Amino acid sequence: MLGLAAAAVPIVLHFLSRREPKKVVFPSLRFLTQRYETNRSRLKIRRWWLLALRIAAIAAVAFAFARPVIHQSLSLTWVTIGLVAAAGLGMLILAGIAFARGFSPPLRYALTGIALLALLSAIIWGGVTYATGPRPATDMASPVAMAIVIDNSATSGWQTNNDNRMQRIESLAEWIVARVPRSSRIAVIDRTTSPASFALDSASALSQIEQIKPLAVTQPITSRIAAAIGLVQSSDLSARAVIVISDLSESSWQQAIDDADTRLLLETEPTVNLTLVDLGDFEGSNRFVSSLQVSDLTPPAATPVSVSARVGIAGQVNEKGQSITAELEMYDTDPALPVIRDGKVQRPKLQSVDRTSVRLSGSGTAEVLLTVPPMPVGTHHGQIRLIGDDPIALDNVRYFSIEVLPASPVLIVSDSEEEARVMGQSMTAPLTIDDPNAEYRVESIRYQDFAVVRLADFDAVMLLDPPNRALQDPQLAQYIGRGGGAFIALGPAAETTSEASQTWPKLVRRWRVPEPGSFLQPLNQSHPLLAPLSNIAGGVPWNQFRIFQYWQIESRPQDTVKLRRLAQFAGTEHASLVELTNVDANTPGRVVMMTTPLPALANTTRRWNELFSGTDAWPAFLLVRELADYLTQRSAGLRDSLVGQPHTITLVDSDATIVDSDMASGGRGDNASPLVNDSAPTTAAAKPAGERLTRRYQLYPPGDDSSIPIDVDIDARQFTITNINAAGTYWVRGPELHTGFSANISDSATRLNRVDPETLVNSFSSEHVRLVTDREEIDLRGDQDSQRVSLHSPAMLLALVVFLMEQILGNRFYRKRDSARSSIKATSTAAGATA
Repeated sequence: MLGLAAAAVPIVLHFLSRREPKKVVFPSLRFLTQRYETNRSRLKIRRWWLLALRIAAIAAVAFAFARPVIHQSLSLTWVTIGLVAAAGLGMLILAGIAFARGFSPPLRYALTGIALLALLSAIIWGGVTYATGPRPATDMASPVAMAIVIDNSATSGWQTNNDNRMQRIESLAEWIVARVPRSSRIAVIDRTTSPASFALDSASALSQIEQIKPLAVTQPITSRIAAAIGLVQSSDLSARAVIVISDLSESSWQQAIDDADTRLLLETEPTVNLTLVDLGDFEGSNRFVSSLQVSDLTPPAATPVSVSARVGIAGQVNEKGQSITAELEMYDTDPALPVIRDGKVQRPKLQSVDRTSVRLSGSGTAEVLLTVPPMPVGTHHGQIRLIGDDPIALDNVRYFSIEVLPASPVLIVSDSEEEARVMGQSMTAPLTIDDPNAEYRVESIRYQDFAVVRLADFDAVMLLDPPNRALQDPQLAQYIGRGGGAFIALGPAAETTSEASQTWPKLVRRWRVPEPGSFLQPLNQSHPLLAPLSNIAGGVPWNQFRIFQYWQIESRPQDTVKLRRLAQFAGTEHASLVELTNVDANTPGRVVMMTTPLPALANTTRRWNELFSGTDAWPAFLLVRELADYLTQRSAGLRDSLVGQPHTITLVDSDATIVDSDMASGGRGDNASPLVNDSAPTTAAAKPAGERLTRRYQLYPPGDDSSIPIDVDIDARQFTITNINAAGTYWVRGPELHTGFSANISDSATRLNRVDPETLVNSFSSEHVRLVTDREEIDLRGDQDSQRVSLHSPAMLLALVVFLMEQILGNRFYRKRDSARSSIKATSTAAGATA
């Protein structure tokens, strides 16, 4: 309104600048009177137009600075009103030209009447629309129930000299909180598992915003949006809004686009306005290191281990290339650490043991290979770290854990010494069977001695071409029931019998496959036994190793053992590799059965298959290595260590110290060593009946200044850790337990690929979703009935156009006015001279 009041300045200057013309009686110049009157009429019209443009210029600037808005539903109406007003203004310009050039009066008055009628219609129409139509939302609106959803995934940690994403997110969220009325209800929701709730006040909301950090483990973005929508819908305030601040990375939004439930988020009542704030593209490049490949997670003692990974560059890559240096670091082996001293966790020292560099000419990846030096028996932790700073620090480090175990005793039962020797050599390679540093301690016997051997002394038993009497031996079932691992390779020694056995699958018949034979076809490649083979580049060429004879097996409904098919014979539906699962869930043993002999090198089994007799039989060699690893469970606790996934720790039987369950309570911040219990040691026999006995362990997570006590039942064989929310090394200490594990983020968590904004908006399939890139475009009211369209940009353009027209007309007016005065002066001088 103050700006519009300034429009009176040109009017005042116009009247102040008016001067009465001087009357000069000069009879000899009467012939110039008519010309003078015509020019004065034209100058008067131009003077009024110039005054009108100056008033309009000031009014247009004031109108633009007011940041006018209209309701979205009336945008077409206001455009029509603007066209009518423009038409009236155009007719008024034509009327002025007609008056200036002395056109006939009917034409001048007709043009003037039409112009005034159009302008008057536009004014009345606009006034009625403004008075009766819905009002657009403004920043100074009524209280609103608002939820601010912050996408604090791993990519939100992007930080360069020109772009700090977390600072931008905090600044934008704080700006939103400051702009809404104080009586509003505000909720700050990030991608943790914290329940959605309104903050007590604005100060509490700002405090929550300041505490948000990039996360390695995040909840699905759609679930957090759904929680925000449900929260604001529960409010009694009529205005509701959800604002999502995100960088639109694929890792966060691709699943939301593909999920059909995304379309249902905004279909519930009452309606909620959803605004997606796009933080923009990532400007710069980011180095990363992918998941690691450790050659052996449970190597023999005093044996070096190779660790490989792929490093790369993503984003805007310099064409000249960039050098990447990867460093391998290992923690010192110290059985007394970690421990809490002076309120802080003291961990083992981290030392560099290897380093290598690669140069990338552009975007892409390259493989790096580093070597872990020989290590003693125990759990060892390490990491591969990229040297130098990076926009995203989370993907610059990858962690790993290696368990150097004592040699696992394995018993091979076979009547063929050659087959036993080949199986044993496959497990201990590259060392010999009798090498004390070998990973497995292999012993072999014949089936005539099987009944007198003590199976409890072995971690795994391999029965090669067993006769039926060996499978029916009671001690084998007892051994499996106590948790042992057994591998059975059926061959010609097996026989079909009429006797029903519920502990082993039924042998249906023996098959002979005609030339060229069949081959192994994996079915369940996610199984721990076959997963390492499925990761081999190019796959395993099983079709080059033919199988000519095998047993067909099946389980019956009354059997206590069920078959889990891992592989079959190609071209058939007959199982070639199965895992036998006991119906009794309390039986922890592992039994793998192969329906054709392995290694099939004896005279009686040679004609059954070519798994070991074929050229370069490395697939069968790897299968034996994985069988030994799976049956002995040497690396069962070290695979698939990803943040957000639970990790299971296997316990060993011991006379460990026991504490009461009620005395084992507590939380973070134990200042005592995890190797020492706070209570006096007791034994299970000393405890009164009915009281639960537990063991206490301590978990030392990365980045924490405290430990987490874990109480485990005395009879438990294992316990599971679920709160793995950060990448890094986790130590577990307790009675006769000195172990740990590593956790990493997924490879896709920090990728810089973004989803298409238009595709994302369309995935919601709702008109209540808006995508904005500037804070000024955010609808802070949240009332779905008062969506607004800003006229700020058109108003600025209108002010510029009016100002330019005023300048052009003003220059022409004064130039012609000066020319006219000079012409009149010259004419008067000439006339005077003539007189």
